[in-house]
Amino acid sequence: MGIKIPQRKHDRIKDVVLLDIYKPGAFQPLCRGCLTDISGGGAGFEAVVRFNLGDNINLVFTFENGKEYIIESTIRRVSRSTGTFSYGVEFASMGFFKKWRLKRFLNKLLRV
Repeated sequence: MGIKIPQRKHDRIKDVVLLDIYKPGAFQPLCRGCLTDISGGGAGFEAVVRFNLGDNINLVFTFENGKEYIIESTIRRVSRSTGTFSYGVEFASMGFFKKWRLKRFLNKLLRV
């Protein structure tokens, strides 16, 4: 079950979830990553592939029912972790329905 972290613009949920990471427009993922936390404005994840500050990527979560949820993101923080890279991303601007879907996704993480 996810844990809410207060004192941010958006509450952050700490959880571990596998995801695929794509370059925009790509048909194959660059790599798999491990989500470490997520909020309404961004996320943290670890991966073995090196990204640079400012890189645009798509985080793709696949639910048990096979549905995918895609979040367009920009790399805002990069650090080296043990054998992996740790990243902080900011989500791209979203319209009303995309924000609504993100809130539903975050609620699903809290319920698991």
